[in-house]
Amino acid sequence: MTADSQGNDLDAVGVPLTGLAAFAPVTIANVIAKTDLGASPLVLPAEAKRLGLYKVDGGPAPARETGDAIEFFQKGYTLAGEGSRSVVITLAEQNAAVIALTEGAEPDENGVIEVSSSLPGNRFILYVVTRYRGGLEKRQIGVASVTSVEPDQQTRGEVEGIAVTFTWQEDELFNGAPFWQWGPAVPGTVIAPTGVTAGSPGVFNPAGAAAPASLAALQAAGALGQTTAWTTGQHIVLGDATQAHWDGDSWALGAAA
Repeated sequence: MTADSQGNDLDAVGVPLTGLAAFAPVTIANVIAKTDLGASPLVLPAEAKRLGLYKVDGGPAPARETGDAIEFFQKGYTLAGEGSRSVVITLAEQNAAVIALTEGAEPDENGVIEVSSSLPGNRFILYVVTRYRGGLEKRQIGVASVTSVEPDQQTRGEVEGIAVTFTWQEDELFNGAPFWQWGPAVPGTVIAPTGVTAGSPGVFNPAGAAAPASLAALQAAGALGQTTAWTTGQHIVLGDATQAHWDGDSWALGAAA
């Protein structure tokens, strides 16, 4: 992608073409490793159940809500309130996976579901993939739960959809994050990191950047924008699963002490 003289880049405009959503039980085996999130093709775990087609106007609609800010006696100081993130997808298929997800039950031997007035109290790993014009894809994975189910009114000759709200849940399987996101980027390409944000763990920038394979590879990448030593416990996870931190002069093995 190359911007023009005005700084604008048409190739960076997101024009969705298609996508998929799926869910699986909350187990470590169903977590797609960060190193595999940008693979081409993306391989979903064997236990993942796809949710099928969306309505044409029912693609993923993400939302981000933040609670009331905490104020202090002194004016001009606030702390951001607790936040939550969700995504609404209007599913078009009435397949077994959709029914199990929205009703929290499966048909008995007679093909009958004893429906409940309440939403199913389930948690699962959710996979949401969107493909854009130009070959870009955005891939999200995290623990979620269903917090709203709104069936369409039935209209003769039109697709009957179900608008399902998935609320992302912070979980240790994803290092306490609501979800992981890869891209938008072209799958199968390796994005070299241009920066690092310190944390426990920290993250490589830009989004979707691949972690250097080892400490030596990290050192070869340079400071990546670091100027001050990291504080106790801060670290970055490398491709070989080891940890490293910036000690003020160079990259060193392990978390900052």
